[in-house]
Amino acid sequence: MSKATDHQNDFFQPGQQVAKLTNVAFAIEAINQVTDVDDLGAPHMAVLFGPPGYGKTQAAMYLAHPQGRNAVFVAVRMFDTTKTLAQLLCTELGIEAKAKWAIADMYEKIVSRLEQLRRPLVIDEVDYIAEKSAIDFIRTIHDNTTVPIFLIGEQDLKRKLLSRHERFHDRVLVWKEAVPCDAHDVKKLAAHHAPDLIFTPDVIDALVVKTSGVARRVYTELKALREECKRTAITTPVVGMLGRIGKGAR
Repeated sequence: MSKATDHQNDFFQPGQQVAKLTNVAFAIEAINQVTDVDDLGAPHMAVLFGPPGYGKTQAAMYLAHPQGRNAVFVAVRMFDTTKTLAQLLCTELGIEAKAKWAIADMYEKIVSRLEQLRRPLVIDEVDYIAEKSAIDFIRTIHDNTTVPIFLIGEQDLKRKLLSRHERFHDRVLVWKEAVPCDAHDVKKLAAHHAPDLIFTPDVIDALVVKTSGVARRVYTELKALREECKRTAITTPVVGMLGRIGKGAR
């Protein structure tokens, strides 16, 4: 998706939960591609991978948001097994799993509910289980449903899936690698997290350099600038050089 298209589709405004950055746009494009698959038996899984702090979880939040794709969302934990992953999915899907249920029992309920709801399934932090047998639980859900499945993880996720699990080669239709924030993204983050500040272009560019485009670091810098404005009692500040607050109305 081009930056121009991303800008035209930027319907998330300041004050809403997720700023629609480039990686959010990547997620939207990927989920649309696997949703639009018509051929029976064709892969309907997408993967977004990249370094921490690039806003991948924010992309997942957008897909799970009612204004986004209203996806079913779970975040894998480092200690998860096939059984605990199945329990997480049951909880998120509103399935009251019985203590005596085996994994197979939960699996049947999960597949049935996903087909009934027709909502995409988004699973975050998949790198935690990418080299465990639990990943085959997700693959089996893919093979026995037609709902779009979106996996998110860190930069080694693609390598782990392809090197340890041969069957993922023909299950994933779309691979998307997350990218660092550029000036366009930093402007969106500034409008979203610091709407009361006015930033000059030199500050935007300096933020990109100082944070190496890591969205989490951009947020931290914006928060620090807002706190400095509060400390100096400037109500409508113009932020000039990075670290300097220009004069504004008091």
